[in-house]
Amino acid sequence: MEFSLFANDAKKKPQVKLLYAALMLFTEKGFRETTVLDIVEHAHVSKTTFYNFFSSKEELLACLFQELLEEVLMKVKTAAQREKEMEDKALAGIKCYLQICLHQRPVAQLLLVSSVGVNQAVEEVRHRAHVQFAEFIYGTVRNELEPTDAEFDNDLHIFSQAMVGAINEVVVHKVIGVDKQTDIEPLAELLNRIVVGSYHFLINDAVPVSSR
Repeated sequence: MEFSLFANDAKKKPQVKLLYAALMLFTEKGFRETTVLDIVEHAHVSKTTFYNFFSSKEELLACLFQELLEEVLMKVKTAAQREKEMEDKALAGIKCYLQICLHQRPVAQLLLVSSVGVNQAVEEVRHRAHVQFAEFIYGTVRNELEPTDAEFDNDLHIFSQAMVGAINEVVVHKVIGVDKQTDIEPLAELLNRIVVGSYHFLINDAVPVSSR
C-alpha cells in the first residue's frame, strides 16, 4: 500500500516534498538523528521553504502524522463499510489495518513506537487518531443496537477505546516488532474473535430502553 499523499503529482509540491523527505529520513535514520538541513537537502528545497511551512521538525512530524493517520483511517473505514454484518466489518477493518502496518513497517514503527515522547503536539495527534479509530468502532457497533441507557453507552465508548489499544499492542509486538514476516490472516481472525467476543459479552449485560 502506498500513501496517496505521496502520489507522483503531489510530490512536486514543496510541502509534500518536505513531508516525503522527512518520512524517508525519520524511518531510515531516526527522528532525533535527522536535522532540518538533512530534510531540505533530501527534498532539494531551501531552508527558507522549510520554514515557510513548518516552525520545526517537530511541527513537521505532527503534520506528517496527521496526514498519514487520516489516510489509514479512511482505508480502514472503506474496507469495513464494504461488508454488511458487524462481525465481517470488524474483520475487514482489522485485516486492512494489519496489512497497512505490515506493508509499511518502518512507518508503523515511527507512528507507534519511535516517536513516542517527541513533543506534546505529536502526542496530541496520536491521541486524536486513537479517539477517531475508537469512534469508528463505537459507531459501527452502535448501529447494530437498539437504544440503550447512558451507562451502557459509556461502557461502549470504553470498549471501543480498549479495542484500539489492544490492536495497536498486537501490531507493535507481532507485526512490526518481529524479524520475520507475519501471517496477517490468522492474526486478524484472532483479534476479530476477541473484539466480537468482547462485544457480545458487553451487550448481554445491556438493557435496551425499549424493553423497560
